[in-house]
Amino acid sequence: MLKHWTPYKPELAKIYEEKGYWQKDMFCQVFDRQAERFWDREALVGGEQRFTYGDIKLGSDRLALHFLKLGLKHSDRVIVQLPNIPEFVFIWLALQKIGVIPVMCLGQHRYSEISQIAARAEAVGYIIAGFANKFNYVDLVEQVAADLPNMKFKLIAGLDQEIPEGYIDVHKLLEDKLEEQPGAAETLRKALPDPHDVGILLLSGGTTGTPKLIPREYNAYRYVATESSCELGYDMYTVQLAVAPVAHNMVLAAPGIQGAFIFGGKVVMGTSPRTEDICKLIEKEHITHIPMVPAMIIAMLNFEDRAKYDLSSWKIVVNGGSKIEPVVAARVEKELPCRLVSQFGMSEGTITNTVLGDPDDVVFETIGMCVSPADEWKILDKDTGAVIAESDNFKNGDFRGTFNFKGKTEVPGEIIFRGPYTIRGYYNAEEHNKKAFTEDGYYRSGDLAAVHKSGRGFVIMGRIKDAINRGGEKFSCEEVENIILKHENIHNAALVPMPDHVLGEKACLFVSLREGAETVTLDDIKKYCEDGGLAKFKWPERLEIRKELPETNVGKVLKAKLKDEIYAIMAEEEKNAK
Repeated sequence: MLKHWTPYKPELAKIYEEKGYWQKDMFCQVFDRQAERFWDREALVGGEQRFTYGDIKLGSDRLALHFLKLGLKHSDRVIVQLPNIPEFVFIWLALQKIGVIPVMCLGQHRYSEISQIAARAEAVGYIIAGFANKFNYVDLVEQVAADLPNMKFKLIAGLDQEIPEGYIDVHKLLEDKLEEQPGAAETLRKALPDPHDVGILLLSGGTTGTPKLIPREYNAYRYVATESSCELGYDMYTVQLAVAPVAHNMVLAAPGIQGAFIFGGKVVMGTSPRTEDICKLIEKEHITHIPMVPAMIIAMLNFEDRAKYDLSSWKIVVNGGSKIEPVVAARVEKELPCRLVSQFGMSEGTITNTVLGDPDDVVFETIGMCVSPADEWKILDKDTGAVIAESDNFKNGDFRGTFNFKGKTEVPGEIIFRGPYTIRGYYNAEEHNKKAFTEDGYYRSGDLAAVHKSGRGFVIMGRIKDAINRGGEKFSCEEVENIILKHENIHNAALVPMPDHVLGEKACLFVSLREGAETVTLDDIKKYCEDGGLAKFKWPERLEIRKELPETNVGKVLKAKLKDEIYAIMAEEEKNAK
């Protein structure tokens, strides 16, 4: 069994099971049952590759057996760093079938992040696509594996990839029909994990440095995909486009590809975020549902050639990653053929979203309410901890709806959550868990929120933590500062968010220079971050040099003052540009 993780409180776990929120089977079993019904129906498209439910069922069985034969075993951790390619689905299902735990990493992550993630997870394997998006991941694997003697399994997935010595070709495994050998079905039956086991390690937004590992149980992770899919009208005719990175919780399971398959739908893997390419796929594959971040939605609204494409199949766009401005949300309803659903989610668990019957002000201004009747929440005064508002949906032993609450509307505070798919602790992070979770099991999200005046949704107002949310990619300011402070010319550094009409926030770096040092440029800083192995989305995008940075009487940089300063500077620049 996996160690260093926090299970659900027994009294709540009992309720979740008795009420049927947790089932006795997992997503991979649900998929296999759907395959029995829809064996010849197309389920997965990626480029020129097309697969039926039957293809995926047999292929994932085959791959699971090969993984066992290689020596992978229950609770082993494997880094998965893949683009949106069909092989991801085969690998995800195969790992589930034998209880091997994928650690889902983003394609942008580099040595700085992966080395620490792999070490903390004690990963024994690493699955990549070889060369992708102009980057050689083999070099990264070698760097990481050099520090980790237990990393024995190196696998490459994807078409037309060079397979270096010491690496395993996933496509060759998929061609070897191991499932046809005697005893194969029994081998898989014995390897199937318990639904209460941890089935995946997601990554936190990295708001306190290196991303923490988020252990999600099989049954809870299946449940959230089911609930959020119901809210969005998923059915056997759904065709979902996965164009944001599939390692994201929104694209994988909220409702994600899991949600589409649970209801017998189809998934189209998109590797290009270009608006024109998305339009082409909508027209070609008759896409009905697309999870997007605000930057993608804005790009679609502003795409001048949109009318050249038949987008009439498109029913739902799910905004996630960061909040969408009300003026943009209103444009979606008027200018695109689809309805907007505003979603707020965290890899740690809780998902909220608006629903199709909500009035416009709720859809445009809020992130909706929690998707499960068993989700519980509180909004707390960030200074005193007093309860401003809280869910009131558990009465006489039953959960009753998602809109019941007591307390004040339109008063902001820190929002905290617990429920049947929200974790009780990060993996192998005992000290941090004492701060991130309350004694009664609520997760401290670090988000400022208030209940909307309608009572039908939350309004997110920012972050309490020192972090930047760049188009849905959240990262720690401290992590970036710690790298930049090693620069020989820099005395002090402070990273703060600056406003951006498309991404919501970008990173602005304030620095003071060492005495006698030459100046630095933004290009110098970017190169330094690149050499430090920092993911590109974390690099500063504006540099402000000051003689000194404002500090408290104990030497702490006054970031609030710097944030106000850059907001004022940019407002003045925008005013002068008009």
